[in-house]
Amino acid sequence: MYIFYQVITCTLFLLIFPFFLVFSFVSGRHRDGLGQRLGVYPELNKKAEGNVRIWLHASSVGEVQAARAIIPEIRRLLPGADFVLSTMTVQGRLVAEKFLGKDVTCVLAPLDVPLIVDRSLAAIDPDLYVCIETELWPLILKKIIQRGRQLALVNGRMSKSSYGSYRKIRRFMARILVHFEQMAVISSADRERYVGLGMDPGRVQVLGNVKYDLALPPDQTAVTARYRSLLGIESGCEVLIAGSTHGNEEEQLLSLLDDGLEKGRQLLILAPRHLERLPQLRLMLEQKGYHFDLFSDLEKGQVRQADLVLVDCMGELAMLYSVADYVFCGGSLVLRGGHNVMEVALWSKAVFYGPNMSDFRDATVMLEEAGAGFMVRDAFALKEKIEFFREHQQEYSLACRRAGELARAQQGAARKQAEMVVSLLQ
Repeated sequence: MYIFYQVITCTLFLLIFPFFLVFSFVSGRHRDGLGQRLGVYPELNKKAEGNVRIWLHASSVGEVQAARAIIPEIRRLLPGADFVLSTMTVQGRLVAEKFLGKDVTCVLAPLDVPLIVDRSLAAIDPDLYVCIETELWPLILKKIIQRGRQLALVNGRMSKSSYGSYRKIRRFMARILVHFEQMAVISSADRERYVGLGMDPGRVQVLGNVKYDLALPPDQTAVTARYRSLLGIESGCEVLIAGSTHGNEEEQLLSLLDDGLEKGRQLLILAPRHLERLPQLRLMLEQKGYHFDLFSDLEKGQVRQADLVLVDCMGELAMLYSVADYVFCGGSLVLRGGHNVMEVALWSKAVFYGPNMSDFRDATVMLEEAGAGFMVRDAFALKEKIEFFREHQQEYSLACRRAGELARAQQGAARKQAEMVVSLLQ
């Protein structure tokens, strides 16, 4: 199978690359990092004798976020370690360079072609190769093992559809996975899928998702009490929070106030993602006849008068979730990719969101599998869902409890996965 794979990759490279090279030089496109794709890394310093070098591979921006969480934890345990991070996309490399700084060498991943892989390994000379999430390049993995180095996978995930595809080449996948010394995966479902493809179950640990390794403040009760007092929330008042909203979403969500509840028994809190939109948002609310209070005025001691509060300051939303009965995650009824739903789940709140959650798809999948996340097509569907849960409080309480359990399961993920990586080097 490996021979067949090499024949295919070499043939495709020889057939396609000359045309790609001509296109690149004529059009000027894809020139950036072309040498790195061929395994040429002049920016990479030679590894100092006695130093440990860890090569982490991240596919794109999402995996780079995971690298941002785990590299500091590894460095804490191995202060002298040297890091190289490769990405498949130029955008991923740019994000990595921006957030990881000069202490991590960020490059584009080499093509999985024999001579190119050999050149890359000679230049990077890693002591350990760490694959982030899913992307497995058979030749790179085999060549690293042949050099006597070890392989690990962190923040591993495998979707149901990917598993179905890999099952068709299970024998080949088993030959790839056998090389991994250890794997840290996000959930038990991910573990079952990797084991189902031939991975040794004794080498797979469920350690959570490093991208959602969040923590609540130590004084949670005090935080909740402060916001309930500041917002004037009395017993029996239902609180709905629409967090990180974008243009056109607030107008749709205002219908949540018009559901027949007695005045004073419901509070809608709108927290726009970008504060520069506040003037137009205030104008829209005034034109439609909605009375509202500004959060900043309540902080100054003003008593809340309206059933609508507009959050006009940064840094409050993550703590405001503590007082919510229902939470909608904005940026999802419009094409903005959504926002971090785990910030909500951490407070043991089920999460509602629209159909456009592409930036946090992995989090929504986890929430939905746990029965703690609910996608709604529009504001009307959100209203219907909330009305359903008002009538089925026991079911909603269970969803909220599961949300909290899932979010807390991610805590310590970066530290635990870093410890697994470092143990291989020791």
